[in-house]
Amino acid sequence: MSRPVPVAVLLEMRSSGVRKPLAITWEDGTRYEITFSRFVGIRKARSAGSGECWICHIEGRDVPLYYCALTGCWWMDGQGEPHSAPAPKPYRRVKNRDYKPGDSNT
Repeated sequence: MSRPVPVAVLLEMRSSGVRKPLAITWEDGTRYEITFSRFVGIRKARSAGSGECWICHIEGRDVPLYYCALTGCWWMDGQGEPHSAPAPKPYRRVKNRDYKPGDSNT
């Protein structure tokens, strides 16, 4: 099963607005240099959603890198199950509803 993995991207932004990814940092902190990349347009990801897609040559393999213009997030397809959502915290009373203000005349 595929899951979306958010990645940090070192990017070259040209004055014409063209973006060129140069390196990515994976979720475990490992940095990978991108030998070359090419923009292929809007594509659907295997993991989730769709976005602007670059095919990047990293360590001898061509892998897709996605960007969502709405959120500004970069992600890649990863292996394994998606992380489960954190368990909700139990209800904690914020205010004591039995509180009565003291008599102000004393």
